[in-house]
Amino acid sequence: MFESKYLTKIGKILGACAFSAMLGSSTIASAQTPLSIPEDYEARTLEAQFVANGPTLLFSDSPEMVYRTGILYRDTVQGQVRLFFHHVNAVPGNKKLVVLLKNEKLRPVQYKLVRSGQGGHTYNWMGDGKEAQRQYFSDAEQRQLEGKLGFGQYVELLTGKGDILKQDELLTGTLDLELSAPTQLTVFMCEPQSDILLFNDNAPIQPMDEHPLRGTFKNADWNYAVKKPIDGKEAVKLKLAGSEEGYIKGVDATTGLPAENYGNYGVNYRVDFTVKSKQPVSLILNPIGGSFAGYGVLEHEGKRQLLALPDYAVSLGETIEEAVELAQLKSGKYSFIWSPPGASNLPVELIWRSARNSKF
Repeated sequence: MFESKYLTKIGKILGACAFSAMLGSSTIASAQTPLSIPEDYEARTLEAQFVANGPTLLFSDSPEMVYRTGILYRDTVQGQVRLFFHHVNAVPGNKKLVVLLKNEKLRPVQYKLVRSGQGGHTYNWMGDGKEAQRQYFSDAEQRQLEGKLGFGQYVELLTGKGDILKQDELLTGTLDLELSAPTQLTVFMCEPQSDILLFNDNAPIQPMDEHPLRGTFKNADWNYAVKKPIDGKEAVKLKLAGSEEGYIKGVDATTGLPAENYGNYGVNYRVDFTVKSKQPVSLILNPIGGSFAGYGVLEHEGKRQLLALPDYAVSLGETIEEAVELAQLKSGKYSFIWSPPGASNLPVELIWRSARNSKF
């Protein structure tokens, strides 16, 4: 996670992947292009209107390395809810990670899983974070899960009975839910043979590790509307997941103490912008925080393109100059949507410049 001492350095995978299902004639790049951007490059910071709205986020990442069984995070929530979790079985032998919804009220609860993505069961943490984002943003990979919970009833959201992790295996993912009434949502690690309902009702809550990365946060969709069209005459930039808005703040429901999500993991970013240029404009991702591996979406004229970040390697940003041109855009209105992936470093910058420029 964000500046985690456990972050494993991932070797890059050779090869280049072309875009599939191009965004009509407006996107004219056939493949992503690695770039080298000096630290002291000059680019004007864009003015953008910022609005935070959307679901309540439950963030479960501390303890990241789980050394004993117990409850990792819990809160009672309703309405639109997003869960972001990131945990490693840090002890010998198998353990079971569980995400449980339980109705503790007399009133029945209608629940629906509306979007999800998971990565794990390998020792490539950065690759796992990227795979979780790929599944989450892919419309084709969404699974349907909905139903009703009466008083005392429950449903496990990962596999129906929890997910088994070997020693040092990670499981990370994002789940978007709709809950019609207050519902207890719990993330816990237990023995493979444990009865998950009994464990949920009786297990102790584990304290955080040295990284304070858990809590409940309202308005987990962060939206930026760039105020003026981008004409490509000068390089312009927008910093995200470490911008002047800071990090999303909330409460650790297990302790009642204030919480801050350093890195905004689980926050969905949407950047709306207009290109107005006779020449193509490059859209560039610059991971100024360090190694980064994720997925995003580029929208234009009702079409939605899934983008690997990057598409030619697991990650980028191992050197401070390393960036990637995601696309070359003609005039039109666009939206770029992404979310900070587990195990990646932040912040990142989006840069726009004329595609004719050979260097900064």
